[in-house]
Amino acid sequence: MDVGVEIQRKVLAITEGSRDFAKIRTLLDGWQAEGVPADRLVDELTDLMFDLRAQNRADDEEFVLDVLDVLADW
Repeated sequence: MDVGVEIQRKVLAITEGSRDFAKIRTLLDGWQAEGVPADRLVDELTDLMFDLRAQNRADDEEFVLDVLDVLADW
């Protein structure tokens, strides 16, 4: 599976479910440990955020934006 698709799929599942930042942080840390650069994670999350915006899902878009803020504060 493409890493970008996996990132978006897993973050979206958490966004639609528990909205647990700890789970997302664990995923992000794992992808970085596997060699996925932070800028790739930012790109994938930004793409997901824009997809949610296009679907008029403001609450989900805002949550992904919050995840991006956490990622940027590393």
